[in-house]
Amino acid sequence: MAKPVVSSADQDSDAEAPAKGRLVKPLFTPRTETPRDDDSEPPAAAPMLLTMLATVRQQAEERRADRAAAAASSSAIQTSAAADPADTEIRGTPQGPVVVGSTGTIYQVTRDANGIRVSVVDSDGHVVTTSDAIAGKPGSSSSVARPDGSLVVITTNDRATRSTLWSVNSQGEVTKIATVAGFVSGSPQVGSDGSLYFDTNIPFIFSPIGNIDYRTVRISGTNTVRTFAPNSSVAFGGGGSAYLVASQFGIRTVHAFGADGKTKTIVLPGRGSVAAPTIGEDGYAYLPVGVQTLFGGKTTQLYTFRGVESTTRTLTGLPGRVIVKSDGVFLETFTYPGNSDNGDGTTYIYKIYPTAIADPRIIEGRLRSFQVTAEGTIYAVVRDPASTPVVVISPDGRTRSTVDLPGTAPFLQGSNRILGAGEQSDDLGYVTYTADGANYLSVLNPDGSVNRTIALPAGTVPGTVFFGPDGAAYQINQVKELGGAATGQILLTLSNDSFSPAVRGPALDNIADVQFAPDGSGYLVLRNDPSFGVQIVGFDSTGLTGVTQTLPHAVTTAYPTYPVQTLVFGSDGTGYVASDDPADPAVYAFTTTGVTEVLDLDGTPPAFLPVIAPDGTMYVTTSTADGFTVVRTVSTV
Repeated sequence: MAKPVVSSADQDSDAEAPAKGRLVKPLFTPRTETPRDDDSEPPAAAPMLLTMLATVRQQAEERRADRAAAAASSSAIQTSAAADPADTEIRGTPQGPVVVGSTGTIYQVTRDANGIRVSVVDSDGHVVTTSDAIAGKPGSSSSVARPDGSLVVITTNDRATRSTLWSVNSQGEVTKIATVAGFVSGSPQVGSDGSLYFDTNIPFIFSPIGNIDYRTVRISGTNTVRTFAPNSSVAFGGGGSAYLVASQFGIRTVHAFGADGKTKTIVLPGRGSVAAPTIGEDGYAYLPVGVQTLFGGKTTQLYTFRGVESTTRTLTGLPGRVIVKSDGVFLETFTYPGNSDNGDGTTYIYKIYPTAIADPRIIEGRLRSFQVTAEGTIYAVVRDPASTPVVVISPDGRTRSTVDLPGTAPFLQGSNRILGAGEQSDDLGYVTYTADGANYLSVLNPDGSVNRTIALPAGTVPGTVFFGPDGAAYQINQVKELGGAATGQILLTLSNDSFSPAVRGPALDNIADVQFAPDGSGYLVLRNDPSFGVQIVGFDSTGLTGVTQTLPHAVTTAYPTYPVQTLVFGSDGTGYVASDDPADPAVYAFTTTGVTEVLDLDGTPPAFLPVIAPDGTMYVTTSTADGFTVVRTVSTV
């Protein structure tokens, strides 16, 4: 077996000069070409050709859209006179829930026949001021807040070939940020320096969905625009840094953006896909890139970033799974004979620090999964068609043991979409296996001995073990008919090894089927079979709490949020759900002891999921039958 490689660090801290400080002022400026960095990447080949073919058809429309935007983009659009403080009605239909700015300003975006407006409301839902109409149509993206307290609103032209981003401040003044080609797909990601990252698409009549990917756009905190290959991935690190990984024409690059305005671009080796960097608890960004040679060589180039400062190290094997813990990042790499991966070979588990890498834990064989506890104990489940070997390695790597569980990997395994999960707090390992047609969960001690074995309910498909914010461990076993969909869920609480009765209903498509509150209590969100709507069932570390509520018309988050969210939580752990039931619209509060109606919305049904501000005020955006928006509020503290 070849000796694992960890090469010496290659330190590189070259960076561009810092950008000038941001200056924001509401003065008229003539319309100019959108500023771009000199090293912006060219558009991808296919979208470029398609765009050229469509240019003649679009020129007239774009000239008309430019004239309209120029007429509307006097650098500051004056706001309407302040509304009557007693007024809670906003003209137009809501275009999303309220957005809470970093300075506490509450924004509500609406649309009527004259355009899009932004209203500022107070903690009682009274309208403070409303902007004049903003040019353009609403797109498919949501409005977002920048760290300076302003709101970013995105509009498109009639043919969705051009989008404009606008900034609205707490006085309702509107300033144009930039115009980009295409329409914005999804909501922008916002960096701590105010930079915006988003994807754009362009219409294309030959596409099955009517459009194609075009570019990934970055708008800096000073509103400089730079574009990259479509569907680039972004991650935010410590200290206001951001990292964007792009792939174009077979060339992969990582772009680092520091909070001080410095930037850096590195061309990555290899040709495979690369995800966004992993951000450690230390704020550093770790990007493992696999490199294979024609002669069977397999290594990982590990790039470590802090802002634009970077270090490159070489590890043995190709990159696999990554687990982030409070005291370091664990990276799995693997090798296999020759150039064809048949699932055999050797596994290496590295513990990575910003300036050092511990000697790898070497395991003969490839892994089905691995788990790292809060103490740093590694439980590695090795692939084996005849049994379930688990290699247990101590935190310092000095001791290891292997336990062979008397079964094989389950033929089927369930999955859960979980919001608000926490980290494991114990030092135990959890491994599911199948023996003699039955499923079992083995709980292992850090010395490799079996703590206990739990027989799982017959006729169920086991899921993976997950943890609540308080560290409590759970497993959901789905009740399934042979070859059919799940008809129910059985919750196993591992603090007392108790199973719940089967809860009727499968998970809903794209909706988080488990949501945790900050206090560690949780809720199953299931389809209300065979009727319409959702069933919400409460649980905690002792099992089901007995709290259950069926809502035929629960309001959830909308595209592009994934997984879809049903409950929002106050700081005390109380969950809130809005119902737009035509017969009884309301907001309900969920606790471990019961469900209470806290806001009657008769006549003004909720349009979006409630939003809870840092001060504990809950805002519910509602709409009226005659085309007005009303923001209802209630204190959660």
